[in-house]
Amino acid sequence: MKKPLEGIKILDLTWIFSGPFSTMLLQDLGAEVVKIEMPGIGDKTRYFPPFKNNESGYFYMLNRDKKSVALDLKTPENQQTFKELVKSFDIVVENFTPGTMAKMKLDYESLREENPSLIYASISGFGSYGTDSNLPSIDPIAQAMGGLMGLTGEVGRAPQKTGPGITDGIAGIYLALGIVSALYEREQTGLGQEIEVSMQEGVVSLLEDAVIRISMTGETLKPKGNIDAFGAPWDSFKTKDHKWVMICALDSKQFETCFQLIGRSDLAEEFAGDTNKANKKRSEQLELLNSVFGEWVLQQSAGQITEILREKGILVGEVKTVNELLEDQHLKDRKMFSILQHDSLGTIQIANSPILFNKHRHSSIQDNNVRTAKIGEHTSEILEKYLKK
Repeated sequence: MKKPLEGIKILDLTWIFSGPFSTMLLQDLGAEVVKIEMPGIGDKTRYFPPFKNNESGYFYMLNRDKKSVALDLKTPENQQTFKELVKSFDIVVENFTPGTMAKMKLDYESLREENPSLIYASISGFGSYGTDSNLPSIDPIAQAMGGLMGLTGEVGRAPQKTGPGITDGIAGIYLALGIVSALYEREQTGLGQEIEVSMQEGVVSLLEDAVIRISMTGETLKPKGNIDAFGAPWDSFKTKDHKWVMICALDSKQFETCFQLIGRSDLAEEFAGDTNKANKKRSEQLELLNSVFGEWVLQQSAGQITEILREKGILVGEVKTVNELLEDQHLKDRKMFSILQHDSLGTIQIANSPILFNKHRHSSIQDNNVRTAKIGEHTSEILEKYLKK
């Protein structure tokens, strides 16, 4: 099946997570990605665990099947080589601190002189201008300064970041969206453009109702933990078999069903109603309502709870570990994971793209026998192909 971005060529100067994740998404959709790395050093994630046979699973996860070209872009000769390459490519992606590319005369203004149709895309912690634009950042800093940590965790305890690097992922997805939009616009105009995504702003854009709520009420929002003002009961609850389930009763009907189910029709009647006043009343007493419902949940197994509540139309899901996800039959049915035989890492599983086209899931992986490109492995091939060197 033909992929939507086949024929598109990307020069990828990115490192760590956000940029490589973005170009990986585009590669899965058919783009050719040539990764530019510092000779002898490469992307820092080559030295991130987990390791096997002295190779990084982390690096492979984000850079699978990308070609590697070794160029020290700090030298004038290699800067000129890069400019010559740009003439044959559609997209340049970088995630350095703003100003880094300009110092090497490889910023958008310099490169579009070589290729007016070039799409130049960048990710940084805080964007290319503004008070904090010169600050370096990584995912936990963006979570902290983007407001996410201030809303995550339990009241009275230290702010918490999410487990995975969510702000890196968000920035990568937004950048990929910007790039494909710019490609579409280029079809109309013939011209490229500069795209940028700030990790901080990516987080801010996903704070749900926090921004509009504070602008309307002036209140100071506290960390939510696993609760929400949208319904009751609403929390993660421990079960009899020492598992956890997430339960979200969205409206008055679901609320009443839950409390009638556990024999507390008094609470069902006292807090019933879908008016603003009734919703507010349930929200203000959510801790009490969750506590009462949690006592009943603790007497059931996770399997019993999910079966009972789903039969009643209540939203419920078991909290799963990643180990459990790898064995999840639903995800197996949908082929969410690929099982690969890597020449150094052994038998591994990787998550595929969640985007389906006519029920087909695109992937950059050509077969099950895979390997990691060495630093600069494709330098001669790429320079010969595009520069005739």
